[in-house]
Amino acid sequence: MKKHIIAFSLFAVSVMSAQTSKSLGTISKVTGFDQIEIHLVPSTENKIELKGTNSEAVELVTKEGELKVRMPFGKMLKGDAITATVYFKALEAVEANEGSLVTSDATLKSAMFDIIAKEGGKVDIAIEASKINVKTSSGGVVTLGGKTQTIDAVSTAGGILAAKNCVTQQATVTVNAGGQIDISAYDVVDAKARAGGNITIYGKPKQVNEKTIFGGNITIRRDKNQ
Repeated sequence: MKKHIIAFSLFAVSVMSAQTSKSLGTISKVTGFDQIEIHLVPSTENKIELKGTNSEAVELVTKEGELKVRMPFGKMLKGDAITATVYFKALEAVEANEGSLVTSDATLKSAMFDIIAKEGGKVDIAIEASKINVKTSSGGVVTLGGKTQTIDAVSTAGGILAAKNCVTQQATVTVNAGGQIDISAYDVVDAKARAGGNITIYGKPKQVNEKTIFGGNITIRRDKNQ
């Protein structure tokens, strides 16, 4: 009986710690679904490593440079114990859906970078780019560091962009229906807040063009330590 228990325990540990590695073709965007955690690593090759309970069931779909990391039908939203590490040569966009998380320990570099977070998805990365485009909605959260010349961001339906730690020259930001944006810019900010949306501006920009409609709010922070 004891031998059976030990054998079962070893089998369970083996299954839970199983790791799969797969080579990838050319990718320029990574999109997460189903509460899967995705970790991005700049590399000289494109590949993905999957580990965690049910990681063997993960579906990888690549189309027109976009890699989708998701669970199959029947196991939707059941990827919360799975970690996917994506090694990439070059990346221009990320997207987090359905409670997934996209993150990186490295500062990602690209001429232009697009970020989308929706349906409770989260993105937490630092970017160096000439322009960064961000869209958040339905509880999606983007935490952004790094530096750029221009940020263009829209947050709606409870979406959040926390970009106080991203050094920006110019920013165009719009919030609707409870969206929230924290931005830091030192030159020009164009800000529009509608229907309960909130924008907080840091960085002491030289010029702020602001417009509020139906309960939107814009706050310009001019603290001495900003």
